[in-house]
Amino acid sequence: MAEGPLAGVRILEFGQVIAGNYAGVLLADMGAEVVKVESAAGDPARNPAVAELHGESALHLTVNRGKKSIVLDLKAPEGRQLFLDLVESADAVLDNFRPGVLERLAIDYEHLRQINPAIISVSVSGFGQDGPARNRPAFDLVVQAFSGHMSITGEPGRDPVRMGAPMADLAGGMFGAMSVLAALVGRDRTGRGRRADVSMLDSLVSLLGYDATIYLNTGAQLGPQGNSNVHMVPWAAFPTSDGHVAITARDDRYWRRLCQAIDRPELAEDPRCLTNADRVANRDWVLAELRTALAARTTAEWVGTLEAFDVPAGPVNDFAGVFADPQVVARQLVQTYDDPTLGPVRHVAAPTRFDGWTPRPLPPPRLGEHTAEVLRDRLGLDDERIGDLVRRGIVLTAAELADGEGAQPPVGAAAAPVV
Repeated sequence: MAEGPLAGVRILEFGQVIAGNYAGVLLADMGAEVVKVESAAGDPARNPAVAELHGESALHLTVNRGKKSIVLDLKAPEGRQLFLDLVESADAVLDNFRPGVLERLAIDYEHLRQINPAIISVSVSGFGQDGPARNRPAFDLVVQAFSGHMSITGEPGRDPVRMGAPMADLAGGMFGAMSVLAALVGRDRTGRGRRADVSMLDSLVSLLGYDATIYLNTGAQLGPQGNSNVHMVPWAAFPTSDGHVAITARDDRYWRRLCQAIDRPELAEDPRCLTNADRVANRDWVLAELRTALAARTTAEWVGTLEAFDVPAGPVNDFAGVFADPQVVARQLVQTYDDPTLGPVRHVAAPTRFDGWTPRPLPPPRLGEHTAEVLRDRLGLDDERIGDLVRRGIVLTAAELADGEGAQPPVGAAAAPVV
């Protein structure tokens, strides 16, 4: 079987909850070996109160799959030294601690590069490593609010609305993984590692896109548009007889095709909607005409008709519709791994394809599952030395944690903030 593009790349990850974990799973999906370095309490994403699924955390099952887990006491000098020994053969260290934590533990980039000049250090935090908000606790909703996205999301005249998915966390994770990849490319050319500072706030502000460019150059503030687009008509979701269909016929050629598809060819010649600029100027009238026409048939009927006329359109799917869609099925976007506790777990596959290669789905690790394996394979420690470290609490394995010797997070407790 072919290897992933990051085969042989070694990542040490201090992922917590979503952002750092999502960066790590993206890299694992592309073939990197990602070793989670955890305390005896474990990553808060393991807490089933976060997103419960049959007594386990759906968040953990999603963002930690395919990784390894080791438990080290980094506050103990010997535990810290074991981590630094692992850094010698690692490619990158990824974290989403609050600013200052790495420095307090003396595992920040300045310390790491003395051991391994080629090491890459990437930190994903809520507000970045500097600035007046750097030490604030950061959760997705707060960052979405800070970033301006909630001011442009939702229906006009209604309360601000967050994006449905935790996009601040996910964007931070995506830019975190991208930073690792960019630093790996740069290291191939220079031989030197890099330090990357990724902010969830920065990530979301960058995704304001061209509307931010308009504001910065004109002062024009965009408001919430619902499903419409201030620059384009039609660009909206329309009610059908049994659901909704999304149509983006902004180009005049698509507009003419849409008029034919809905059996309203006269609209293509109406001076109120000849061009996109005309349609934007007469938005309410144009959208009302389309709503009347589209309400007469089902979503499936309209999707078939619009596809036949080559109009950009699609159904507004719920999750059942998404995972039953022939395109989603054809792309094999649902995979299954065998979890030792739950058995078969279905999940959304990695969105990357490389010459037909896709990652082999693996379950997330039990806390400390790979402690002995990593210490043995990476550092050459024998069983006697590992056993001594376990007895003294410097490291813990899944067996000790299962016996209750590690401090597990209480079931039902709230997830801890990034510290």
